[in-house]
Amino acid sequence: MSLKKELAKEIRVLEEEIRMLEVKRSRSQASLLDALISKKDPDETEIQFFRTFTADIEVKRERLLKLTKQLEKLI
Repeated sequence: MSLKKELAKEIRVLEEEIRMLEVKRSRSQASLLDALISKKDPDETEIQFFRTFTADIEVKRERLLKLTKQLEKLI
């Protein structure tokens, strides 16, 4: 497989992974927001999920940016 096709495929995979992580993060975010509105202490598990998903998204976005730049150089 050519390098262009491999990069394009990896970019698509990363984009899908980011979308899935953002959905999961939004569920944790909703729980945290509900706790804030209800003036309750947020669940520590939800806080950890939110932070973990956010960190994973950031790492994947950085990788996506690098791959996109690499693909642009080839085109």
